[in-house]
Amino acid sequence: MMRIGLTFDLQTDPCDERQAEFDPPRTIEALTQAFTALGHEVVLLGSVHVLLTDPRQLDGVALVFNIAEGRHGRCREAWVSTLLELYGTAYVGSDPLALSLGLDKATSKRLAVSSGILTPRWITIDHPRLLPGEIPLDFPVIVKPRYEGSGIGIDEGAVVYDHQTLAQRVRWLFKRWEEPLVIEEFIAYGELTVCVIGNDPPAAYPAIQRPVDRTSRLSVHVARAMTGEWEAPLELTQELDSEARRVAVVMFEALGCRDIARIDLRVDEHGRVYFLEINPLPSFDPEGTIGLLAEHLGMTYTQLIGRLLEAAQLRVASASAKVGI
Repeated sequence: MMRIGLTFDLQTDPCDERQAEFDPPRTIEALTQAFTALGHEVVLLGSVHVLLTDPRQLDGVALVFNIAEGRHGRCREAWVSTLLELYGTAYVGSDPLALSLGLDKATSKRLAVSSGILTPRWITIDHPRLLPGEIPLDFPVIVKPRYEGSGIGIDEGAVVYDHQTLAQRVRWLFKRWEEPLVIEEFIAYGELTVCVIGNDPPAAYPAIQRPVDRTSRLSVHVARAMTGEWEAPLELTQELDSEARRVAVVMFEALGCRDIARIDLRVDEHGRVYFLEINPLPSFDPEGTIGLLAEHLGMTYTQLIGRLLEAAQLRVASASAKVGI
């Protein structure tokens, strides 16, 4: 039994787009129940501001389970982990560098290219006035904020088919988010997500197919507010699952992730797997990917959380042994 601190940003208004990645009360409750069922004592620490104003809250905490997203900026997901590093407190999950790299869509794609992994061709622009008259990409393309979560800023207008519509979308999105944008060729066929858990070596779990909207071809996790018909177009063969897992592990290691990450992939009509994004700070909503994975493995949500805790504890113990602590 150990004392586990839980850091998080609580979603108080699900209609507020800027809280879209914050965790709703059900996620906090699910994790608290899982830790308790595993025999641990839980300390609800809350956001980074608690650690800043009253670090004594960490007294007696053996391990922090960090799911805090931060509130703004390209390094927001690294706020809590940076403080915990400074305080010398062990925590579950990736370090500040991996968290920052994962949030930057363009940088993580560059790491994919340097690692020999396919990723849709892309360009970045810092301001709408810098959009070139012709882009070196094939339409359709999808436009995304560079430093936001995978579903942020994406709706039925995110995929565009001509330059005039692209310019309109770029202006609209920049006005809304005021940050650099990624313009990426849209792989319209199917989508997979893979969870990786563990270290030395990390283990990629079976790929999960996300349904896509028949019209927009966006996946269910970013198009949840839309209405329409959904389909799962991929035949998830052993070969496709194996390739998706391979890509996931390569990207996990390329960023230097620890303990857990979720990797999002697109698959074209020829079965080629393309890296989209990596999230070293995935959602722990029991109704989301983690819950689906547990169900697929024949495990409970609590058992899967226990597996993640064990991986983090082994890593922390190994690191302590190496420095003679």
